Amino acid sequence: MPERTSVIPPYVPYRTFRNFLEILLKEGIPARIDRSVWGERVSGSNGIQLMTALKVLGLVNQEGRPSADLERLVKLDGDPRRRILRSILERHYGPVMNLDLPRATKSQFRDVFRMFGTNEAVLAKCERFFVQAALDAGIELSPYVLDRRRGARRQAAPRPKATAQAAASVHGRPSPGLADHQRSIASMFLDKYPQFDPGWAPAVQEKWFEGITRLYEDMRGLEVRGQALSVI
Repeated sequence: MPERTSVIPPYVPYRTFRNFLEILLKEGIPARIDRSVWGERVSGSNGIQLMTALKVLGLVNQEGRPSADLERLVKLDGDPRRRILRSILERHYGPVMNLDLPRATKSQFRDVFRMFGTNEAVLAKCERFFVQAALDAGIELSPYVLDRRRGARRQAAPRPKATAQAAASVHGRPSPGLADHQRSIASMFLDKYPQFDPGWAPAVQEKWFEGITRLYEDMRGLEVRGQALSVI
C-alpha cells in the first residue's frame, strides 16, 4: 500500500467546479476568489467544498488569490486546456496517476484513494471528482473504474417523494423574512468557522469536513421546519 498523504483531494461535485470556471470565463477572473464571486449560484456547502478544491489543486493560494494555472484553465480551450488540466491532476494525484489507469481494477483504484485517510463516504466523492476531471482532461480510464461509478449510482437509494416535495416547497415559496434571518445566521456561523488548510493532518481535515457538513444540514433542517411553520 502507498503511504498516506496529508491532503484530502477535492470532493465537490465536478459539475459545480466546471460551472464555476464558466462563471470566471464570462465575468472575468477577480483579484481574489471568495464566496461573493459565485453568490447564490452555488449552494453553501458546495461553495465551501469548491473553495477547498481550488486551494488543494493550487488554483488559489490561502488568501484566495488566483494562480497562473487557474488563469490558463479558464481562458484556454480544446487540447491546450486538456493539457493544463492533466498537468494539474498529475501534480496533485501522483499515486493515482502512477496507476495503469487504462487497465486498473476497481480495487486498485480504491486502494490508492484510501491513502488519503478519510472515511469511505467522502472517499467515494473524491473518486468521482477525479474520474470526471480525468475524462475532461482526456485521460483514458479502464472500464472497471467507470463501471464502479455506474454501479454506485444504481445502488444509491432514491430520495423519498415527501422529502423532494418539501425541498421543492422551500426553494419555490420561501418566506422572505425567514430566509433573510436564516441567511444572517448562516453568515454568522460561517464567518466564525475556521478556513480550511490543506496542510492539516488528515484527521483534522476530516473533522473539518464533518463539522461544516453538519452545520449545513442543521441549517437545512431549520429552513424546512421554518417553512412548515410559516404555512400553518
